[in-house]
Amino acid sequence: MEYEFVKHIAGTSLKTFVVTINWRELHFHSDMEIFLVLDGSVNIDDGQQRHLLKKNDIFLSNRNAVHSLRRTRENNLLMVLQFDPNLCKEYYPRISRIRFNKTHILKSTSPEYWGMFRECMDRIVSCYCKKEDGYAIEMMSLLNHMLFCMLRYDEYTVLDEKTAAAENRNKTRLRRIIEYMRENYMYPITLKEIAEHENLDMYYLSHFIKTHLGISFQNYLNRMRVERAEYLLLHTDLSHIDICMECGFSDYKYLNKTFMKEFGCTPGEYRKKYRTSTQRVDEQNEQHTVMEVSRALEFLGGRGVL
Repeated sequence: MEYEFVKHIAGTSLKTFVVTINWRELHFHSDMEIFLVLDGSVNIDDGQQRHLLKKNDIFLSNRNAVHSLRRTRENNLLMVLQFDPNLCKEYYPRISRIRFNKTHILKSTSPEYWGMFRECMDRIVSCYCKKEDGYAIEMMSLLNHMLFCMLRYDEYTVLDEKTAAAENRNKTRLRRIIEYMRENYMYPITLKEIAEHENLDMYYLSHFIKTHLGISFQNYLNRMRVERAEYLLLHTDLSHIDICMECGFSDYKYLNKTFMKEFGCTPGEYRKKYRTSTQRVDEQNEQHTVMEVSRALEFLGGRGVL
């Protein structure tokens, strides 16, 4: 699992960009992150559940929250805003320990909260694209206003100092575990093997993984394997048996069962249905494509006014 270092816009505590997602592996960072779906749809897995985000949906990822993204069967375009909540630490010290409860924000169920995010993101993008004198001041002003509204509209949990420190230690351990699984999923690895690698009791490790990823070790391993199998089905000419060997499945029956559970069809059916509409790409296919943030103005309107 990757720890992402976020490089902010010079003189600010934020970064904004537009991106098309193919997939984005499990990762986390110390910034908060807000996704706005401009077009299409995308799946976001937050370690507890998988969220299907459709056009105009907003998703809030708390700092240090594990998350991954994966495209659906249609194209997508997302606007992303990353920011360091410590920007207001001097006058609101506990901000770094706040975790907001509402993550998937819909216009239909939270119109006022959704509208606030949409308006602030619209203005931040417009401000950044125009780059008028003092634009960094205005962007930071908008970001402070957005944080104030989040505190006002959302319910949140405040971690105590001890819990916050434990969260950092747990994320470091989780990163090691997932990196080990990613490097070895093509082999018959076991929970016991990873427990020995981490010098932990196997039952404790099982509970640890379920708590932080939302699913069991075996289910997460199967998901890792089946997502790799899906990629190989769509982008290579490998046979089903070769894909089994490449992905760590003991036989085709096991691959078939896991694939049916995840996608609702057999590997052969999936390849036949979706291979025709997917170009074959090189193994070094990008996880995502970042574009100029000005692309968002086509969808947001670029009004820049409240």
